Amino acid sequence: MTSLVTEQLSLRQRFADFLAADLQLVNEVLCEQLRSSHRLVSDLSDHVGRFRGKQIRPGLLMLFRRLTQIGSQSVRMPALNAVRLAAAVEMIHTATLVHDDLIDQSDLRRHMATVHSRWDSQTAVLMGDYLFSRAFHLAASTGDAVACQLIGRATDRTCVGELLQKHVRRPDESLTSAQLQSAEVDYFRVIRGKTGCLFGLSCLLGTRSATSSRVLELAAHRYGVRLGMAFQISDDVLDLSQSCQTTGKDARNDLENGRLTLPLIRAFRAASLEERKELAAAVEQNDPLIAELPAMKRGIDSAAATALELGRRAVGDLQRFGETPERGLLEEVSLWAAGQRTA
Repeated sequence: MTSLVTEQLSLRQRFADFLAADLQLVNEVLCEQLRSSHRLVSDLSDHVGRFRGKQIRPGLLMLFRRLTQIGSQSVRMPALNAVRLAAAVEMIHTATLVHDDLIDQSDLRRHMATVHSRWDSQTAVLMGDYLFSRAFHLAASTGDAVACQLIGRATDRTCVGELLQKHVRRPDESLTSAQLQSAEVDYFRVIRGKTGCLFGLSCLLGTRSATSSRVLELAAHRYGVRLGMAFQISDDVLDLSQSCQTTGKDARNDLENGRLTLPLIRAFRAASLEERKELAAAVEQNDPLIAELPAMKRGIDSAAATALELGRRAVGDLQRFGETPERGLLEEVSLWAAGQRTA
């Protein structure tokens, strides 16, 4: 386990080091865009700015730009516009975090107070809206109408994914096999929207900033969607099996909000009648030891295997690109996202 964690930390550091110059430019644009003469807006912007972690979405955009422009005869978009689009994607992602934390009534985000817990619910709603508006304004400044359409479509699908998730059925022992099968279909629809779309958008925007090849654009988009879905499944596994000290977020948040995530769906599908009763009781009580139940262990293993398969398929999507250090890093990222990562 220690060697795995060390390997994960090493990959995250290499990702950050590899893209240090690009992400510095992205962060400079973010600071410029969120600077305000209003004290409250400035304080809020500073606070949500600390939610930035690995910055994987803007990192993917810049990484795919670098990967695609290698050997390219001409670059489709100036570097500054690519940086602006990367910053816009990061602002959209941050806006969804602010709203998600409010919906879930989560008090922690990266070991810090969430916006609604430090200020109030109305402030969190308005701050998320402000981030969305700044992101769309920034994207429009590039003059790229197609990029703006792509950003709008991905944001739309992200919001739909969140809406669908809000109205999925709560897990209980009365769920039939058909209902569980339907719940799994709904789950994949949700995570494709709420997570996969922004990952796919990042990879697509990065690729089209450097080439007009539709083949490469589609391959990059597929990679991003699969990566995002693997990332979300892994996150749902962590929600059940890790503490808030590890993840930096409220533990078992999905349980508390009655969400049927893939580990739970698979656990209920494979459970005996007696195990279903145990699972239902653990869900109802938000039991911190739920991951120790035999049925839950099987559900977690099954979900983790699905995440790994998605990660492997994402690696396959990179075959259209040349063998470069950028591609090698992307291959590692896809398998890291699908594994038992730390937050």
